[in-house]
Amino acid sequence: MGIDKKDERWGGEWHFVNPPKRWHARLNADLFLALAPLARRAGLEPYGDNTGVFADPAQDWRVPDQVHARPELGIEEGLSGADLVVEIRSPGDESYEKLPFYAARAVGEVLIVHQDRKFELYRLRDDGNYVVIEDGSGRVTSVPLQATFTTVEGPRLRIEWDGGWAQV
Repeated sequence: MGIDKKDERWGGEWHFVNPPKRWHARLNADLFLALAPLARRAGLEPYGDNTGVFADPAQDWRVPDQVHARPELGIEEGLSGADLVVEIRSPGDESYEKLPFYAARAVGEVLIVHQDRKFELYRLRDDGNYVVIEDGSGRVTSVPLQATFTTVEGPRLRIEWDGGWAQV
């Protein structure tokens, strides 16, 4: 029926995901409009909705809000990994619980954005674990996108890159 596009399978166990709230969908759309051109400029393919990252197409996948990945990571079902995934965090969701799965799929960065536009950027280390990227100023740079993220008054998420910026 097509109503299961965001549902996930975690090692054979179904995780049913409710449709996003209006604020969630709007934030994701606005953020995608800002990030997709940066991903393309970096040679990545941007996916804004319903594209899964798969460990096993029959038993194990996650569906982040956005995926930005090298073309060679594409498989028939979706993607086998990614350079960056974006999770828009709704209260009570499983964004943080997905981190070990993403690490196992060699996802280079995970950006988790909250309704108040605060965010965390996780970067995969050589040991296969994520570290939260912080520099003390509130400005954090994504390596794959070569873009800097900051939460500013509004609240808004400000994205800056060489030659431009956007706020969502």
